[in-house]
Amino acid sequence: MIRSYIAQVTFLCLAAALLLAASQAMRPEGWTLASLYGYWLIRVLIEAALFVAFFEFIDRVPGLKSRIWPVAAIAAVVSLFPFALSITALDLILGLPELDGLNASALPAASSTGTTATGISHIGSFFREVVYLSDNHLALCLLLTAPKLFVFSANSQTGTNAVSQVQSDTAETAISTEKPELQGIPLTPVDTGYGRHLETPLEGDLLRVEAQEHYVRLVSETDSRMLLYRFNDIVAELPDNDGMQVHRSHWVAYEAVVGHSRENGRLWLDLKDGSKVPVSRKYADDVDARFGKEATTLKKAVN
Repeated sequence: MIRSYIAQVTFLCLAAALLLAASQAMRPEGWTLASLYGYWLIRVLIEAALFVAFFEFIDRVPGLKSRIWPVAAIAAVVSLFPFALSITALDLILGLPELDGLNASALPAASSTGTTATGISHIGSFFREVVYLSDNHLALCLLLTAPKLFVFSANSQTGTNAVSQVQSDTAETAISTEKPELQGIPLTPVDTGYGRHLETPLEGDLLRVEAQEHYVRLVSETDSRMLLYRFNDIVAELPDNDGMQVHRSHWVAYEAVVGHSRENGRLWLDLKDGSKVPVSRKYADDVDARFGKEATTLKKAVN
C-alpha cells in the first residue's frame, strides 16, 4: 500500500515537473534544457515531500484520522511556508533572482539600531513570494491528494461490502436447522475496534500483537502493520477464544503457537512464522495450562 502510494506520488511529481519546465518561456542564462528540467524536478519533489510529510503527521491527530479534505487543506497551508523558504534558498544557491530581484550585494550598511529598511523590505518580499508560490503549491497538493482520496473511497466501499456480507451470513446462520460449528470471531475486523483505523484489512489471520511505545505492531503470516493504538485497548477487543496475552507487551493467537521452551530460566513461545515471544511470570501458569509444560530446556540465551 505504502509503496503504491509512493510510486503514484513520484509519477505525479515527474509529470508536474515536466509540464512546468515545458511551459517556461525562457531559460536562465547559461542553463541547458536538461538543467531546466532538473531544476523543476528537484523543486517539485521538495514541495511534494513537505506536503506528504505534513499530511501523514496531521492524519495521526485524533479527530482528523481518515478525514481526507481537512487533513489535505491543513497540510497544504502548513507546508507552504517551509516550501517557500526551501525554494528561496535553492534560488539563492543557484544564483537566480530572489525576493523581488533584490541583490544582497546592494544592501546598505546597518544602522546603529541594527535594523535596515532593506531588511524590513526583505520580510515583505518573502511574504509576497509566499503568495506568488501559493497557486502552484495548492494545485500540486490537490493533485497529490487524489491517490489518497481514491484509496479512501475504495476502503469505504470495501467496508460497506464487508458489513453486508456479515449481515447476510448472520441471517443464514439464524435460519439454519443444523447446529453450526463454533467459529472464532474474525481477527481482522474492518468496521469496529482497531480495524477501522487500518487503511486496508490485515492480510491473513492475526498471529501476534506487540506493543511498541504508543504503537502496536500487528503481525500475520504475510503482513505486518504499525498502528497508533493502545495495547491494552486492542487486547480487550480481541476475542478470548482466539488468543491470550502472555506478556505486558505481547498477545499471541492460539493457532500461531507451535511450541514453547524455557531458556535461561525464561519461558518463550515459538510461533509458526519463526518468531519467539517472551512469557512473563504473571502469565506463565496460564501458558502452561493452555499448552502444557515446556517441552525442552535450553541453555543458550535468545537475543
